[in-house]
Amino acid sequence: MTAAQKVKPEPLTVSALTAQLRGLIEGRFASVWVAGEVSNFTRASSGHWYFTLKDAGAQLKAAMFRGFNLRMKFDPRDGTEVIARGRLSVYDPRGDYQLIVEEMQPKGIGAAELALRQLKEKLLAKGYFDPRRKRPLPRFPRRVGLIASLSGAAIRDMVELFAQRWPLTELVIRPSRVQGDGAAAEVAAAVRVLNHFHTTRQLPLHAIVIGRGGGSTEDLWAFNEEVVADAVFNSVVPVVSAVGHEIDVTVCDLVADHRAETPSAAVVALTPDRREMAAGLLELRTRLYESVDRRLELARQRVEQLAARPALRRPLQRVRDLEQRLDTVADRMQRAANARVGQTAAQLAALAARLETLSPLNVLTRGYSLTHTNDGKLVRDAAAVRPGDVLVTRVAAGTVVSRVESVEGS
Repeated sequence: MTAAQKVKPEPLTVSALTAQLRGLIEGRFASVWVAGEVSNFTRASSGHWYFTLKDAGAQLKAAMFRGFNLRMKFDPRDGTEVIARGRLSVYDPRGDYQLIVEEMQPKGIGAAELALRQLKEKLLAKGYFDPRRKRPLPRFPRRVGLIASLSGAAIRDMVELFAQRWPLTELVIRPSRVQGDGAAAEVAAAVRVLNHFHTTRQLPLHAIVIGRGGGSTEDLWAFNEEVVADAVFNSVVPVVSAVGHEIDVTVCDLVADHRAETPSAAVVALTPDRREMAAGLLELRTRLYESVDRRLELARQRVEQLAARPALRRPLQRVRDLEQRLDTVADRMQRAANARVGQTAAQLAALAARLETLSPLNVLTRGYSLTHTNDGKLVRDAAAVRPGDVLVTRVAAGTVVSRVESVEGS
């Protein structure tokens, strides 16, 4: 056995070996693009993202630190196909190699488009697009807030059109950038400021218009940001979104109470046209005069018809006719009453004669009498009295009081 064979190599520690592997891997793969499907996606409380990239044959752990993922335009989800760029590194505590992602794009679709789809899905689930929450626009707005760039044509067009159509509207202009970095935050802040003016009654508003002219998708991207959607959704004042042209529909358009294809269309939706109103008033006045003339003519004809009636030409004739009828009826009633009284008197005399004929007093005049006991009982039988009883006898001319001496039967 040789001396070299007797000397054992110095073993490496795990940390040392891991450090050597990390040096090799990081040196060899300092920047690499990897395509795969996202799985096991998690967001740490620190703001870092941790996930796995996989395909049909293998998987690779990945991390995207907060400083990089803040620039992302979309949210990776499990199942999203992506292309990621980063560097390979080794995480010493676990001995895992992983991809430290610095840039990531959705595979087959632009990041911006995917981010917009995801935002729309999120806002739809939260009820931001619900048509039932959208409020009607005022018919005659007295004060309107305008959010637009002072250097753009949109603000000039809106101010001029307000002056032409309905100059009574007071305009409160809140300048804001409408494109580029930070534009979304400025637009949202402008909406909140105007709402503050409204709720504190400093400048009560009837509507807010967010306006800008047309542009590319990138130019209009500020109106596809969630911060703008939140501000519009939480506005207590009805919001009109007038962003871009008819073919451009932004998230701001979908959340707003009313969407106008252009800033000028927003003014038209908010205000009546004073010239049309004036013409309408003239037409109404003409119709009113015509209606009054017709009513007056009908009233005149009615008065003439009434005046032609005999009752109006000889107003006392009707009274005299009624008086004559009353006299006739009174005379008839008097004659009828007299006839009825005479008839009743004759009937009463006949009845009196019959009663006179049937009266017991007439019988007494012929020599008959009526005898009663002292207590008023009529004596019909001699046996009804006893000697010593007092009797009262009624004759035609007076009464006879007697005492019974004796009673003899028949």
